[in-house]
Amino acid sequence: MLDRCITDVSLSKAEYQRLVPELQARLFDLEQMLLEARIPTIFVFEGWAGTAKARTIATLTRRLDPRGFRVYPITPPRTYEQQYPWLYRFWLKIPSYGQMTFFDRSWYRELLAAYTTDGDQDRWRTRCEDAVVFERQLADDGALILKFWLHITKKQQARRFKKLLSDPLQSWRVTDEDRWQHRHYKRVYQVVEEMLVRTDTAFAPWQIVPAADKYYARLHILQTIVGALESRLGITAVDRGASIDDSGEALRRYNLSIRIPVLGGATNTDTVRPSPPAEEAGHQLTTTPMSNGSAVVTVPVGSPTYAASPLQRVDLSLRLDDETYHRELKRLQAKLYLLGLQVYHQKRPVVIVFEGWDAAGKGGAIQRLTAELDPRAYIVHAIAAPTGDDKARHYLYRFWRRLPPRGQFAVFDRSWYGRVLVERVEGFARPEEWRRAYAEINQFERQLVDFGTIIAKFWLHISPEEQLRRFEQRQNVPYKAWKLTDEDWRNREKWPAYLAAVDEMLLRTSTPFAPWTIVEAEDKKFARIKVLRTAVDVLESELGVVELE
Repeated sequence: MLDRCITDVSLSKAEYQRLVPELQARLFDLEQMLLEARIPTIFVFEGWAGTAKARTIATLTRRLDPRGFRVYPITPPRTYEQQYPWLYRFWLKIPSYGQMTFFDRSWYRELLAAYTTDGDQDRWRTRCEDAVVFERQLADDGALILKFWLHITKKQQARRFKKLLSDPLQSWRVTDEDRWQHRHYKRVYQVVEEMLVRTDTAFAPWQIVPAADKYYARLHILQTIVGALESRLGITAVDRGASIDDSGEALRRYNLSIRIPVLGGATNTDTVRPSPPAEEAGHQLTTTPMSNGSAVVTVPVGSPTYAASPLQRVDLSLRLDDETYHRELKRLQAKLYLLGLQVYHQKRPVVIVFEGWDAAGKGGAIQRLTAELDPRAYIVHAIAAPTGDDKARHYLYRFWRRLPPRGQFAVFDRSWYGRVLVERVEGFARPEEWRRAYAEINQFERQLVDFGTIIAKFWLHISPEEQLRRFEQRQNVPYKAWKLTDEDWRNREKWPAYLAAVDEMLLRTSTPFAPWTIVEAEDKKFARIKVLRTAVDVLESELGVVELE
């Protein structure tokens, strides 16, 4: 890609000054329209050192409303950022719906650094795949992504460095990293070429920009961005000529009334079309008993249909007597305490997910799980409907920002699986959104495991009759009545739809690196011990066996 870029093109200053103001005015109008259409936009600026990426971004943002955009200069990860998966810090910076985000360097800076310093090609290629997955998830959610590589030759870079170093006020801009890049230009060139090829996609294309002449480069980028935004909003040259005025209001009125569609990010709002009831048809799913009594979901090859729900085949008659319960509870909690120390010493993050029917006993299981852990070492996230910043971004954003650092636990009382459960059944997510969520969730969990995260996922299962009994019990006990809501009663009416959604969730998201454990929760004592025993087994398989004295 780089070898086809002609770098010696130029533009006169007079021509630049004639064309740029009109483009900046159009970009201002587009900023307002993007806000009203709730389209998030991401502009990535990468390139050789010395190509003045920051000044290019300044040209783009000069006429924009500062409330509508953010600029992030990306430096090497700080110490605390290294405690999380490598894309964590970029997920925290994704724009909300309708906002513009400019990245002065980005996740690609980290990609290049990983290859040129570590030399681990397999790890580097996995990260390229991670970047593509990241961008695809954002694009599927409605984001417009444009990536620019500002290109100059080694000789042109040398001239830029010489000019900067000759000015005492500008010499600081040439860093040790820049000098290293210049000395190894040919090597970095080859890595960049492969990176561009691996990460150039239809939903997040690379634009190679000749940057030897600053006027040409800035005008070219401005024209590309304005053209891409107008294309996304359905604006034509006729529209611009007929509708634009100094304030931009006429252009926005025209396009909002005629052209702008409702795009990504509209989940959990009144504008979402309810999806049809969950399908009863599904796929064959088996549960394999383990030595510890856990049932691990096995995903078969192909998509055969099943005659009955796998959850209906779970033995809900399993019980545990009081003596065994208290003996095992004490033993397993002691082991969890020791394993918590190992999590800290080995610097492994742990994610434990609890899903299940209303009143299945998730809270009680979590309470027994965390009872003997150091309270500084874990946090329990009770996940409800998204609000505020969480609702204004991709649905995975709120879970990325709640991930545990190295050496700590994060326990999720409900989780990202709401996308394929309640959002699916209640119509808060469109069919195309929840259907693609299975792959998005698997990719999310795979990235966590690649980082070293230990994952355990539990589905707590009870019968509808037992749920009704527990609802009625809660209703009659004052200190438990607050747990019961009108929504809980409404959800009971949709039990078959939820059952089909759970079946498909278990089938499509139980993976070798993050399998589901189905917990027979009709008896709370049995369920709690099974959760603790499974958690101990999962942690010991990763951290080593701990012995009680």
